[in-house]
Amino acid sequence: MPLQTLNPASPDTVADQPPPADLTFATRYLSAGAYLNPTFRDRCLREVYYQARRFTAPSYGFDLVTVLEHCLRARNLTMWRDGSIVLVLAVGAYLNWISAASVAVVLVCLRVTNTGWRLIRDFLARVRTGSAVDTTRSPSRGLRLLLRWAAAWIAFILLVENALSATTAAGSAGLRSVTALLVAPSALLLPVLFALWRQKRIEDFTMYGGPPQIRWNERKRVISQQQTGNTIVYSNFEPFIGAGDVVSNWGFAQRLVRKQPAGPAGTFGEPTEGEREFEEPPFSAEQIVGYVRHHLRKLSSKALPEMSIPDLTIQDRIFQSAREDGPRTTFTAPEEMAEIIRNPTNPARHYLACQVVSWGGDVVTTVYVHIAVQGRSLYLEVTSTTLAPCNERYRLVDSDGGTGARAWLRAAVDGARHTPRTIVHAPGNLIRAMIDMSGYGSRTRRGTSRRRRDYGALVSVREMGTRDKLRNFTQRQDILKFRRLIESRVFSHVLDFLDERDVDTSEVRAQRATILYNSGILVGGDMSVREGSVSNQTSE
Repeated sequence: MPLQTLNPASPDTVADQPPPADLTFATRYLSAGAYLNPTFRDRCLREVYYQARRFTAPSYGFDLVTVLEHCLRARNLTMWRDGSIVLVLAVGAYLNWISAASVAVVLVCLRVTNTGWRLIRDFLARVRTGSAVDTTRSPSRGLRLLLRWAAAWIAFILLVENALSATTAAGSAGLRSVTALLVAPSALLLPVLFALWRQKRIEDFTMYGGPPQIRWNERKRVISQQQTGNTIVYSNFEPFIGAGDVVSNWGFAQRLVRKQPAGPAGTFGEPTEGEREFEEPPFSAEQIVGYVRHHLRKLSSKALPEMSIPDLTIQDRIFQSAREDGPRTTFTAPEEMAEIIRNPTNPARHYLACQVVSWGGDVVTTVYVHIAVQGRSLYLEVTSTTLAPCNERYRLVDSDGGTGARAWLRAAVDGARHTPRTIVHAPGNLIRAMIDMSGYGSRTRRGTSRRRRDYGALVSVREMGTRDKLRNFTQRQDILKFRRLIESRVFSHVLDFLDERDVDTSEVRAQRATILYNSGILVGGDMSVREGSVSNQTSE
């Protein structure tokens, strides 16, 4: 069976590629998350986009370039907002410092008022529910808050009075004061205006929305090309970065011996297992890998649902540790891949990646199959991983009230409520954004090898955008179903291949029964196989 591999797209063909016509649910949710969650947005840019030397993790169930495009757009929107705030306040302070000071006092007034409102709301909620109220702390806390609120508003009134009196001055001084009085307060409106602008961008990711086209540059082309390769260069302990949590792992070795000659049980002089062992393996690793690959792909090419597994893909993948010596590339040629399959002793390892993308890319189940023929034995290893749905917060675009008039009103209210914090943090946010753009803002910059720097993939955008919680019982059962189907078929095809070559499969069948039972394939299994794996709990 000839080796089939993925051919990477050339930069020229990638350059003119439009975004996918129908964005998967995961792509829409993660793109919306770029506008809804600044921490997620900044991590994607800081640790993926601006790390030009580092390899990117594969993207399963979503389009990585589209998500990064909107992380950039959301970051640019934030920079325009923060830059406008800093510029307006600087101009106001230059024209008349009293106007800028008045804005600062207004921020204090808004902050104290917001704190007081929360205190009253919590107190009323405790009274309605009958919860215990600290009668000794609440009055004193309320009194201190009232004094701060009164002091802030008194200071504001005095500053406004001075600013208004300055406008009556003759000549350029009066003109400067009038201009400052008009310019400085506009900083209070900018957070609300940009919050409404952000809401407009978010509504592009509804089911029937139309997000803007990708503005291609060299970095986006490189990232897109890396996603089409057949090799993953990883940095962490586990190679399956981007595929989620490992929920199952098992393997065994089988001595290659001939079948027992036909005859009555216990016949005198029947050959021992050592005598039945093949002097040379009756097949190569490439042959059995090709056989399993060929038959698994039949499950993805059938039109009838009874004959196929929906949305199943079978691909050859090479996993290369960036911490070890070896090639650093996202594409392995067929002859090199064949050698890795035949002699898996170098840091590179071959796996058949059997992947099912379900729920619109929101749930991804992957079964990695590694087969080797060494020491006159067959080695079979299977690892299953699961990607949980995207963060519930990012699903706002498909929820009631996530778009429309209610959403616009909520955006305006949130913009006004967060105005003090937005204005105070504007200068620091600008500085941080410029540091990130330089490529020196990542916390993961490190070289773990004295001989060669480690530039393997460290983080996955998809994994950063999930809370590792399933949303409902059906998703959990789908993961178990696909895992059970694929692992069972892998065993069946291995047994069929061995039978065709007159290899004794009695031990393999015994291992099969033990493994399938213990791993929950034949009976109900627990998704929380180890600490850190996908939880059965539904997201909040």
